[in-house]
Amino acid sequence: MATANGDASRASALPANARRIRWLAFYGATADEAVLGGYDLVVLDPGFTGDLGRIASRGARVCGYVSLGEIRTADPWFADLDDAALLPPNPAWPGTRRVDVRRPAWRALLLDRVIPALAARGFTGLMLDTLDTPPYLEAVDPAQYQGMRAAAVGLVAAVRAQCPDMTLVVNRGYALLPEVIRSVDAVIAESLLTSPDPKTGGFRWLDSGDVAIQLAALNKAARQRLPILSLDYWDPKDRSTIREIYRRERALGHHPYVATPLLNQIVPDEG
Repeated sequence: MATANGDASRASALPANARRIRWLAFYGATADEAVLGGYDLVVLDPGFTGDLGRIASRGARVCGYVSLGEIRTADPWFADLDDAALLPPNPAWPGTRRVDVRRPAWRALLLDRVIPALAARGFTGLMLDTLDTPPYLEAVDPAQYQGMRAAAVGLVAAVRAQCPDMTLVVNRGYALLPEVIRSVDAVIAESLLTSPDPKTGGFRWLDSGDVAIQLAALNKAARQRLPILSLDYWDPKDRSTIREIYRRERALGHHPYVATPLLNQIVPDEG
């Protein structure tokens, strides 16, 4: 099977020319495995307690969530991480610490413990999150964080080398996308058209300028025929707007899913 990035030998890749890839992200602890197995790709929290084998047996790629640039203080691995690898908290996400991806301790924790544990549980893929953090830190303080960007790129390459048969999906990480594109099988464009609105407690459409910036960042992925999985947020009761989001995303050539902000329920797709 020819892969999205031109590596015809990699069985992990999603078909770049697929008309539709049905996918979802779900971070709840339990769900109907038969429903999840009906998707082509599902992203689950490592705390999911259901039967991963049952989901995978129906043909779904089952990707476990892995944060590469940050760690939650409630994470079971948090106490095992060398304090030297911990950076100040992310103010946007209480209970989350940024990490120094240049530190061997962080790399070792991910490659030697976290990812092997997910593989042993039956996950057949990984969703790599928080890759926006390392280049952001280097941009705001080049003196203190020099090398964060390169270390993040190297970390993705190391994950790919260690997991040649796992499906790797990167969430955003637009600043690094040109350098990691050949290591991953798809990219998630989170909050591309819509997002939660903290001012109203509801949802909003992003303005055209914000959308244009993201599409420009995704352009290289599109040229490489890497599947783009869009992840938008909206009220699940408002089915007419959800249908419009699906229509617009598909018109862009993307494979959409519209979710709730906490990703703790399965929102039916639009076929």
